[in-house]
Amino acid sequence: MSNYFRIFGAGEWGLALANHLTKQGNFVEIYIRNSKKYLELNNTNQCNNLKIKFNNKAVFNLLSKKTTFDDSEKNFKIYNIIATSSSGFADIIEEHKDYFSMHDSITWITKGIDHKSGLLFHKIIDNILSKKIDKCLLSGPSFARDLVNEDNIIISIGSTNLNLANTLINAMQTDKFNLLYTDDLIGMEISGVIKNIVAILAGIMTTNGYNNQEIGKLIDMAKQETHEISSYIQSTGDKSYLVSDSQALETLASPACLGDMLLTCFNDISRNRQFGLKLGAKIKIQQSLKDIGTVEGFLSTKTLYENKNKYHCGNIVFAAYKILYQSENPIEVVKKLLN
Repeated sequence: MSNYFRIFGAGEWGLALANHLTKQGNFVEIYIRNSKKYLELNNTNQCNNLKIKFNNKAVFNLLSKKTTFDDSEKNFKIYNIIATSSSGFADIIEEHKDYFSMHDSITWITKGIDHKSGLLFHKIIDNILSKKIDKCLLSGPSFARDLVNEDNIIISIGSTNLNLANTLINAMQTDKFNLLYTDDLIGMEISGVIKNIVAILAGIMTTNGYNNQEIGKLIDMAKQETHEISSYIQSTGDKSYLVSDSQALETLASPACLGDMLLTCFNDISRNRQFGLKLGAKIKIQQSLKDIGTVEGFLSTKTLYENKNKYHCGNIVFAAYKILYQSENPIEVVKKLLN
């Protein structure tokens, strides 16, 4: 059975997912805020960077604050997916809250945290829209090109509603693209934040001669910190997101946590690892940011540290903050962290 999706955001992952969904027979509208990119995709129906040629089940639309959504003739359910950068997530929800409020679910593939408010994305939805809206997050160790190339991928799908998760699994899953369900939404969100921070530290270690086993020790520490942060949030916040201890521990071994950490810490395609490699080679922070562009782990370190009482973050975040914002020697900080 075909489903109807609206994807908000046209970065590589948004386009790769749109292409994948249409190849499974689903209809997809892709909403794009950049007018130049909209014209290019709408005119050519292809993305050269990813070598995608979209079929006729994909439609491109320009998104602005004035965009209206005409659903009067649609007699089927629409599933909304947010695929923006972390900096654009809250803006999309706020600018189109009247539209999103008419729907009973929101799914997102955005990893990170809102750096203006210091809130996780599920909380952005709760505050701007409603706690009653079903939520779903897709996250795991993969790059957009992997999905386009139909490589073997296993990711996590976390949701507050099992029926929503099953609908998405049925719409997306193939022999090459598998989705593992969990109800630990917050654990997945925190995993997506910490994995970028630990990848910076892993890059620093690689440049300075640490082996994979030693980086593995760092990843174990990051998993533990992920568990402590997510457990603290769930125990002190909205109990509707609370999961069992066994489920929380399963999250640590899931694609969203361990899988993503391994990929981000060891694969040079990762911007966060690239950033760490440069810092480990004593290239200055601002020059490294200029060379690479947006480094999510750099921003997330500051956001978590400034909200440390809210998130109960620990040694991984503190170590990164010392390096990135207090100009402490990266190798000395790493040595202390590991000891």
